[in-house]
Amino acid sequence: MPSNIVEDRTGAPRAGHVPGQPLVRARAVAKAFSGNAVLHSVDLDLYPGEVVGLLGENGAGKSTLMHILSGGLAADSGTIDLAGEPVRFGNVGDGIAAGISFVHQELSVVGALSVAENLYLGRFPRTPLGFVDKALMRASSKALLERVGAGGLDPAREAGLLRAGEQQLIEIAKAAGRQPRLLILDEPTSSLTPHEVENFFSYVRNARDAGTAIIFITHRLEEALGLCDRLVVLRNGAIVSERRPTETSREQLIADMTGKPAIYDYKPRAIDEKAIALSLRNISDGMHLDDISLEVRRGEVLGLFGLVGAGRTELLDVIHGVRPATSGQLVLDGRPFAPRDPSDAVRSGVALVPEGRKTAGILPQHSVRDNAAVSSLRRFAGRLFSDRSGEAGRMASFTKSLGIRMADDTQAISTLSGGNQQKVIFARALMAEPQLLLLDEPTHGVDVGAKADLYTIIAQAAGRGLTVVMASSEVPEILALCDRVAVLSKGRLAGILERAEMSEDRILTLAFREH
Repeated sequence: MPSNIVEDRTGAPRAGHVPGQPLVRARAVAKAFSGNAVLHSVDLDLYPGEVVGLLGENGAGKSTLMHILSGGLAADSGTIDLAGEPVRFGNVGDGIAAGISFVHQELSVVGALSVAENLYLGRFPRTPLGFVDKALMRASSKALLERVGAGGLDPAREAGLLRAGEQQLIEIAKAAGRQPRLLILDEPTSSLTPHEVENFFSYVRNARDAGTAIIFITHRLEEALGLCDRLVVLRNGAIVSERRPTETSREQLIADMTGKPAIYDYKPRAIDEKAIALSLRNISDGMHLDDISLEVRRGEVLGLFGLVGAGRTELLDVIHGVRPATSGQLVLDGRPFAPRDPSDAVRSGVALVPEGRKTAGILPQHSVRDNAAVSSLRRFAGRLFSDRSGEAGRMASFTKSLGIRMADDTQAISTLSGGNQQKVIFARALMAEPQLLLLDEPTHGVDVGAKADLYTIIAQAAGRGLTVVMASSEVPEILALCDRVAVLSKGRLAGILERAEMSEDRILTLAFREH
């Protein structure tokens, strides 16, 4: 059972925490869907004034357990006590009324409303005459935003115009405004800049010290080790370990989550330095990119690194025909290349795995097979009808080679875990048989096990001669996969590092060059 003594990273009891009765006491909680057991007799205690890191691969049961604790789902069996009293919530509203707030990874911000209106949606303050008190709402919103480290956001601004990280902070501020006893945070830092993460962590620590119980779900193990008081690992619907950060390591946590070590080490590839697959000559787009020139060798994995706003995604968009270059020239396999749109790029042998599978990657209501085949429809098109058997055969081949876990390729892609959805998007790109594969944050939001699988897929594709350009905001990912790295800083090329020159310090130094 979890200890009710909370320690800091030095191992000493943290000041201000009083051991005692858990806020939440879950016993033998179990849940199954269509006969498939997702949770197996889970026991979990959560205490006021502690941050519990909940770790596990996608599909381990983390979200199901959190939905049960917050009222979104009913357990099939087991009991939950809140502050010593048995509870059984009928819906999310019951959970909120009991003091439980769940900040989901998937954003639910209403884009057409202002920041303040989103923060107070459903509970607008009123004047004595019954009108919405907009002045009070703006002032209160400003205070809430400052509390979570987002004081720079204008409460009057339309929320839909904000980037994903800023919208995420709105969700967190909304939850903070309810003053919850239990705050559940699902991948809250996935879209935040390093500065926003630092400010957000300050909020989490302040909330913890004020007595809030916090569950922090993350795939970023360094964050979990640095922020959490206790680390709980779920695997296949059961808790397999509970450890203090001082008692464990990144390697041990990965082994707990996957049942095996999942560290990926860079494997050198034989690359002909004279075989140039893609050349960028003085590329500018008039907004984000300024005079970028570089060459990509056939069969190499070239990393693109930079801070937020450096131009990584914009550069991939130019290569893929999403946005035009205002000056400069692209050369693909020795021939001028100027794609009019993404379809033109695909026909020329360039495929893209986009950032953000939920918004730009998948067709959520369509089947796995349809999602995978959408970039290859011409390949499977007959004179009158699509060759469905051809699609099925190719999909079966990629399902096996990529290790996609699913019951059937006719099921909706939205029913798969995040890591398996990402593998389907990889299958889509590879089914188009590209010469050049563009990857934009290819492992965003997937667990360590799926991440290792995707690293293997990328390395094997490069080993077969496919040229890969991969934009990533994670330096360890660049170091694990890339033969070279091109570092962007505020839209300019700050430098290119060969494999022997690559280190975290040198990469980050170049990234900050224009700042």
